[in-house]
Amino acid sequence: MAAASAAPADVASAAPQAAAAATATAVITEPVPEVPVSTGPRSGIPVWMMPVLLALPFWAVVYMGAFAAPKAAAGPRTGAQIYVAAGCGACHGATGGGGVGPKLAGGEAKLTFPNEADHVAWVTEGSAASKGKSYGDPNRPGGARPPASGGMPSFKGQLTPEEILAVVQYERDRL
Repeated sequence: MAAASAAPADVASAAPQAAAAATATAVITEPVPEVPVSTGPRSGIPVWMMPVLLALPFWAVVYMGAFAAPKAAAGPRTGAQIYVAAGCGACHGATGGGGVGPKLAGGEAKLTFPNEADHVAWVTEGSAASKGKSYGDPNRPGGARPPASGGMPSFKGQLTPEEILAVVQYERDRL
């Protein structure tokens, strides 16, 4: 009988525990709903990187400009520079030795045009006005040059009078 009396005591002590559990506040654990945040399409590039990427091409141009060859010093060009730039060497040769055009080196320019002003006029106006006529000093060794073909271009408008004078002096004295 001792066993039977123990059972009701266990039941009696369990009853207050069940009553306490029934009156206790129940904790409800519900999942927190996710709030959708619209951030636009995600590219994987941080926001701060966009201005950097936009400025990068400008920086590259400026950076490469730092390595550009220095500009030539401003100032008057020499007769030799004008001779090359104007393309005189294409007909008269790079060293004035002749080619399509007559020889200028070795004093030939001075022999053809003893007067510098005549030489300047020839370079300024070209040979179109003298086409079919002999030109140059008739008293030079070998006489005047044979009739002009009209191939000498006029450099009036392409070169300044100062540049024409500089190239004429180069042809007369340096070639």
